[in-house]
Amino acid sequence: MPQINKQHITVGNRSAGDAWVDGGALRGEGGALHPQLVVPLTIQMAPMQADAMLAVVAVRASLLTHATPPALVTKPISEVLIEGFPARSLPQVAHDHTVALRFFLSGAELEALERHRHGLSADPFQLYLGVDAVVAGLRTFNQLEPGAAPEETPWHMHFGMFSQLMPFWHVRIEPLWITIERSTWVREVLPGLGYDRSRLVEIGFPPPLPDHPSAASEWDKARRAFDGQRYADCVSECRDLLAMWQSQLGATKQQRVAAVIGAKRGWPPGDGRLAFLDAVWKATTDLVNLPHHPEGQVADQRFDAADARLLLLLTASLSAYLRE
Repeated sequence: MPQINKQHITVGNRSAGDAWVDGGALRGEGGALHPQLVVPLTIQMAPMQADAMLAVVAVRASLLTHATPPALVTKPISEVLIEGFPARSLPQVAHDHTVALRFFLSGAELEALERHRHGLSADPFQLYLGVDAVVAGLRTFNQLEPGAAPEETPWHMHFGMFSQLMPFWHVRIEPLWITIERSTWVREVLPGLGYDRSRLVEIGFPPPLPDHPSAASEWDKARRAFDGQRYADCVSECRDLLAMWQSQLGATKQQRVAAVIGAKRGWPPGDGRLAFLDAVWKATTDLVNLPHHPEGQVADQRFDAADARLLLLLTASLSAYLRE
C-alpha cells in the first residue's frame, strides 16, 4: 500500500493545516481527445476559533518528476476556492476538503510521464506535486446567530453571507510526494487518458488471422504487457503475432516469409526488397523467440523498455506491410 506524504501548510512560521495526495485515487479522464490526469489534492485546515477563521482560497499546482531541482512535466494549473470557502477552518475540529486538480495533458507530456515511469524499476513509482497556496483570514457578515442582532452592513440580509478576505503574505507548502502503484496507473489512469487505445504508429491490421478474430487484439495484448512494464511478456506476445502471420502466409523454413511475399508481388530474383525483408523478419523473429528458448540466451538476458518498444514497432510495421 503506497504511503501518503503530508506536508504542512505554513503561514508565516506557524502551521495552519496539512495537504496531501492519495496516489491510489489518481485517475485518467477525457480519453485520447482531451486527456486529463485528475490528481486529488486534500487540504486539511487545523481548528481555529470562529473569529479567527482561515481558508485556502486559491492553489496553483504543477506536476513534477523530481522535486529537487524541480522538474516540471506539465504546465501549472490554478484552482479558486472562494465559493462557499470549502477549504476553511472550523472551531474545535480539523476540516478536510479534496479538490480534483485536472492536468490537461498534451501528447508530449503524456509520453514524458510514461518515459519517466518506464525508467523507474520501483513499484510504486513516484511523482511530485508542487503547490503554491493563498491563505486568507475571513471576517464573515450576515450570519444569523440565535438571539444576536446582525451586524450592520451596507448590504441587506437578503443578499446572504459574505466575507472580507485578508490574504497572508507568506505561505509555504513543500512539494508533495505522490506514490502510485503500477497496477493503479495501468488500470485507472492510462485507459481514461485513451492511452490503452493508442498506437505507436498509424497502421492497419488485417481482420482474422488463423484461429484468431483480430490481429489488432493480439497486438493489443503486447501493448498492455508493455504498459504494465512486463517487457518479456510483451516480447512473447509479439512472437505469437508473428507466428500467426507465418501460418497465414503458409511460410516454412524452406519457403521463408520474404520468398512468399516476393512471389505474391512478382519480385524478380535478386530484388533488394527480398534480402531486406528476409533480414528484418529473421532478426525480429530471432529476438522475440529468446524468452521461449532460455537455454540459448546470453547470461542475464533481459528485455527493457527500449527493447520492448522497438519490437512493438517492428511487429506493427511488419504487420502493416504484410497486410498490403
